Amino acid sequence: MGKGEGGGLQAVTDLNMGGPQIRAIKGDLMNGTGHNLTKNQLKAIPSILEAKSITEGVKKAGISKTTFYEWLKTPEFKAEFVRQRQELIDLALHELKTSASEAVSVLRELLRAEGEGVRLRTALGILEHIGKFIELEKLEGRIEDLERSLKK
Repeated sequence: MGKGEGGGLQAVTDLNMGGPQIRAIKGDLMNGTGHNLTKNQLKAIPSILEAKSITEGVKKAGISKTTFYEWLKTPEFKAEFVRQRQELIDLALHELKTSASEAVSVLRELLRAEGEGVRLRTALGILEHIGKFIELEKLEGRIEDLERSLKK
């Protein structure tokens, strides 16, 4: 993801084993929700989001924890922080979804492996995940039924 149509600072991910890594894209620093934020606020958000902890993130951003929490009290900063965090989550989920078919292919290959133990563990793992998926579908159906009954 790069500079959007409206320009501005956007989060970009490089997914790796350690989780999403963000880097700021240089732009005009003015975007849809962050137009009243300072340059420092807009630059701090990616630093905080890419860090393993708030403490690490604010240190990297060159601000104090107190400053960060004060900024979070303002609707503009909070909205931009939440927007960029959600963007990262959406990107990570997209990456996971696109990897799903590859994962299924690997499982299919393992089901045909020479070792009986490998085949057994793979089959059991698949069945376990299918069971969890079915349970989630049932729960989703029950939630939808409850929501419909509450609307009546």
